[in-house]
Amino acid sequence: MTIKNLSVVLGLLLCSYPLFSQRTEGDTWAKVKANGSGTLAIYYSEQGGLMEDVNGKPEGLCVEILKDFVEFVQKKYNKKINLQYVGKEAVFTDFLTTVQKSNNLLGVTNVTITEERKKVLKFTPPFISNPVVLLTHKDAPTVNSLEELPKKLQGFTAEILGGSTHQKYVNKIKKEVWPNLAVTYGASETEIFKKITASSKVFTILDFTEFVNANRKRVPIKKQNIDLGDPDQLAFVMPKQSDWDEPWKEFLTDEYRKSPQYRKKVSDHMGMAFLSVLK
Repeated sequence: MTIKNLSVVLGLLLCSYPLFSQRTEGDTWAKVKANGSGTLAIYYSEQGGLMEDVNGKPEGLCVEILKDFVEFVQKKYNKKINLQYVGKEAVFTDFLTTVQKSNNLLGVTNVTITEERKKVLKFTPPFISNPVVLLTHKDAPTVNSLEELPKKLQGFTAEILGGSTHQKYVNKIKKEVWPNLAVTYGASETEIFKKITASSKVFTILDFTEFVNANRKRVPIKKQNIDLGDPDQLAFVMPKQSDWDEPWKEFLTDEYRKSPQYRKKVSDHMGMAFLSVLK
């Protein structure tokens, strides 16, 4: 390939990625206040309904919340925030690590607030509560209680998202009813759903948001009637040194989450089924 042809190819490749800014880090909140404007850099992992690429741009509930946040800052502080989507990551553990090691990124996807993660990351207040569900292939037997699991799903293995909070639910199952349950780990919910589709002898534990997304994609799964405990609280994440937690605490309040406008956004992007379980 000639140098001229190589230049053309590289140019086409660059043009094929208009979604992301060339900038990889955002400004501090202190700088935005001092200058009157600045950049909030968004790093995300796609999750149906929450944050996904549609026709070359991010859409979803999280995008709507980010827009509301920009309006809030403009009204309260008279400061202009420019949202820039600087990259995305499909592997959940890599997503968290990138945000943790950054200087100034806002990580956006379905991240559960935990005490362990608070040691290395900052969280916004929760933007939604998210039940955890146990999912099987649609042809698997129906299970109505934790106690029925070992019998109804005899010969099954569990596959959960690596680095997720779902480990505690598997531990609960192993401790209370199924001590010899075999557990494996997937890099993404997409990978896990592929395994469930290929084998009716695999079950998983995932967020309700992921179940909604799988239903939209017509993945042949079934939600089992098992209560795994209180819903998780999902939030956006920042590196520990970030000062953006200040305006987020002022904006993402119970009042905002209870507003008709917010609930409509949930219904529009997540569906009425999700809205009905929202707490």
